[in-house]
Order: sequence, then structure tokens, then C-alpha cells
Amino acid sequence: MIDPQTFADRQMELTAEFARYVLQHPEVDAALPEDAYVYFEVEGETEFNDYSRQLAERHQRQETRETVCVRVKGLAPPQGSRLIEPRILTDTSV
Repeated sequence: MIDPQTFADRQMELTAEFARYVLQHPEVDAALPEDAYVYFEVEGETEFNDYSRQLAERHQRQETRETVCVRVKGLAPPQGSRLIEPRILTDTSV
């Protein structure tokens, strides 16, 4: 079974990335049911997926909201810094 903190960290990361994706693809937001419970499954992460699905099923039994699964293959690596041509100035180069 996945460690709850590890699950929570991964869940927050996926949630943040999904929010970015939805901002860039408003048609996805329009297609999501209002107030839906969104959960994630990641290809190759069986423990994460099992726990995520269990939480979604538990939530579905307790709530009347629709449940939506977002399946992803993974996350791309961070793109690095967004700084444009940074210059490092020391006291002697001011």
C-alpha cells in the first residue's frame, strides 16, 4: 500500500498540473461535470491508482456528485527556469 504522504504529494502535483492543463484547454473545463470529484490514475503506478480509485469509490458512495477519472501516462520533466538572459552581478561588477 502506498504511503499516505507519498500519495498526497503526488495527488497535489497532479492536481496542479491538471489545473494548468485546464487553463490552457478551456474546452476540457466545459466538458467536466459541475462539482465533479476528479481523481487521477497514472500509467505504471499501480499502488497510487488503486488508492486513488478506492478514495473515489468511497467518495461516490457518500456523495451525489459525479466522479471523473483523469488517466495520464505521466508528467513531463520540468522545463527549467523561465528567466530570460539572467546576469549575475557581484559587488565588483556593478
